[in-house]
Amino acid sequence: MNIGILVIAVIAVAFFVLRRAGLNRIVYQRYFSQQGVFEGETVMLVEEIQNPYFMPLFAVNVDAYLYNELHLAESPYFSTGMQEFTSRFFLAPYTQVRRSIPIKCLKRGYYELDSVYVQNKSREAKARLFVYPRALPYEESNPMETEMQNLDQSNRRLLQDPFSFSGVREYQQGDPFRSINYKATAKTGALKVNERDFFSSRSFMIYIDFHAPPNAMLHYAETMEKSLSYAADMVWKSIQQGYNVGFAANCQKLLGKENHIRHPMRRGQEHYIEILQEMASIRISEGCSFRWLLHQDIDTLWNVDIYIMTANDNLDDIIAALRSKGNHVTILTPDLEVDDD
Repeated sequence: MNIGILVIAVIAVAFFVLRRAGLNRIVYQRYFSQQGVFEGETVMLVEEIQNPYFMPLFAVNVDAYLYNELHLAESPYFSTGMQEFTSRFFLAPYTQVRRSIPIKCLKRGYYELDSVYVQNKSREAKARLFVYPRALPYEESNPMETEMQNLDQSNRRLLQDPFSFSGVREYQQGDPFRSINYKATAKTGALKVNERDFFSSRSFMIYIDFHAPPNAMLHYAETMEKSLSYAADMVWKSIQQGYNVGFAANCQKLLGKENHIRHPMRRGQEHYIEILQEMASIRISEGCSFRWLLHQDIDTLWNVDIYIMTANDNLDDIIAALRSKGNHVTILTPDLEVDDD
């Protein structure tokens, strides 16, 4: 009887020792299925866990925390605190398991996940995601849309430059076969084509003023988010038409210590994604002086369509200087709501 108990005890100890050794060898990583998505869209958080051990590992728990703005699609929503969730895996010997968790992106921003707990032991497991502002057309007669329509009706033709290269994109019906990028197609497993620049010299520059008027502080964040959505739509329309487009704002950033953002005017899908990523990482607070930001560009902008989103009515001298260079300047007033006294 004593020998039987001893044998059982030895087997139990050996099991737990071997299990612990197996747990220490587990390889775990996670990543988002896309580098960036728009606010309101759903993205997959992909978990990959590998058991390189000869012993099966049952009921392996991976505990993690997630920002509320990245909402677990199948869970109830709570407006405060972090979301805690557990992924449980059953791992056969020498196997890898991949699991995808749907995440609904509720708010623009830059999000970085750092670590998880595998059986209560901390592991580094970094994953990052850009959530771009939702693109919205400007509501007051949509001057950008009007401008685009006027250009479409003009006699100017937009021809692709066969010797230029501005990035790689998904194949669309009607794309010529000579534009297929075979290297990118083989790498991704999806049909990719080269994107070419256009011969048109049309250029747009979009500015957002993050200065908060004293009588509108209560609705400041909401107003700035909406301004970013307008700007995202305007940048997209310019890119679609093959025009040069740039973006600048006097804001602070989540990434880096700069007190403003400035993207020079360029074309192409890659440039568009770079601007969206900058928009995602914006901190809703004023950085540098907006007058200073505009003043830096007076001598560099010529014959450009400039759109300025600002509630500042004390920019007449700078606007006159910009117009003296042949620029067409349009002031767009943000949807500011005045706070009640």
